[in-house]
Amino acid sequence: MRPYDDLPASVDYKGQTYELDLSYAAFFAVADILDDDRLMYHQKIGTALDIFVTGEHPDDPELLNEIYKLLKDDRPRADGPKYMDIDQDWPYICAGFQQAYGIDLYADKTIHILRWQALLQSLPKGTKLMDIIGIRAAEIPAPTKDNGKQIAELTRLKAQYALRGTGKDFQTGLGGLFDLLMANAKRA
Repeated sequence: MRPYDDLPASVDYKGQTYELDLSYAAFFAVADILDDDRLMYHQKIGTALDIFVTGEHPDDPELLNEIYKLLKDDRPRADGPKYMDIDQDWPYICAGFQQAYGIDLYADKTIHILRWQALLQSLPKGTKLMDIIGIRAAEIPAPTKDNGKQIAELTRLKAQYALRGTGKDFQTGLGGLFDLLMANAKRA
C-alpha cells in the first residue's frame, strides 16, 4: 500500500463490488476456520466468505483469492524462528495495545487487520509482549564463573514463556488462506 491509499474495505469481482469486514476479529476467525480439519473445502470457502463479505456473495474461491490479494504483503521477510503466537500471547497483545495506544482490543474488535498488524509490529519496548519476545529471542550465554545466576534466570524465563502453540501470527494466518486457495487451483 502507498501512504495515501485507504485501507481496503471492498473488492471488485466479476463486475460487482463486495463490501468487506476486514477487521482483525474477522481475519482471525477466518484463519481458525481454514485451520479446522473437520470442515470440507467448500465449507471453509463458504464460511470464510460469509465472515469477510458483509452481503450476498457467490461461494467462489476466486472471490476469496481477490480478498487475499488485498491483504497480501509482498515485502521480503526473513525466515527464522517464530517468537510470538497470537493465541498464546493474546493477553499480552491486548495489554500492549492498551499500554502503548490506549486501545482496548477486548472492546474494539473492528480495527482493520492491516492497521492492527502495523500497530502490533510497532509495539514499543517496555510492553510485556516485547519483553517476552526479547526473552524468547535471547541466546543463553556461554557459561563463565560469574554468570551462573544470569543463565539460570534466563533459562527459567525461557521455559516460562516458551511457545507451546503453532507460532500463529498474521503471516501464518494469511499463509493458511493462500495454501487453501493454491490447493484449489491445483485441483482445477
